[in-house]
Amino acid sequence: MDANVDRNRLHVPAVAGLYETLAPLSYTLIRVALGLILIPHGFNKLFLADAVPASRNFVNFGWAYPLAWAYFIGALEFFGGIMLAIGLYTRVIAAAVAIEMAVISVAVLWPNWSWGRRGMEYALFMGVVALAIFFRGGGRWSVDNLLRKEF
Repeated sequence: MDANVDRNRLHVPAVAGLYETLAPLSYTLIRVALGLILIPHGFNKLFLADAVPASRNFVNFGWAYPLAWAYFIGALEFFGGIMLAIGLYTRVIAAAVAIEMAVISVAVLWPNWSWGRRGMEYALFMGVVALAIFFRGGGRWSVDNLLRKEF
């Protein structure tokens, strides 16, 4: 990642050093933030009472075993969120999250959605971020990088 900052383009040239220092962390910040956002949603599905309400979506889709699907999504969000935050199997988890957010956006929220209602913009944004992470992988500050292996 290019962290060189053109001081002549900055309104406050004195901050160039700060930008150059912190710029390499920006991608990691985005990956960790998405993982940390997912963790409590999965926790609630796995360990509290949110799996049953989440399973109603799968009933509406006509899928078999809706409660099992809700627990699967809970596991993806909880354990996948942890893995995304630390950068382990980043591309696999990011692809799964992108698919989940696409399903939430299109099949769950879209039919009754209008901007600022029902939260589709959040699911859509998280899906786009997950897709970008899928393209990029774990990055410099990830377990994938330490293992020197990625999907």
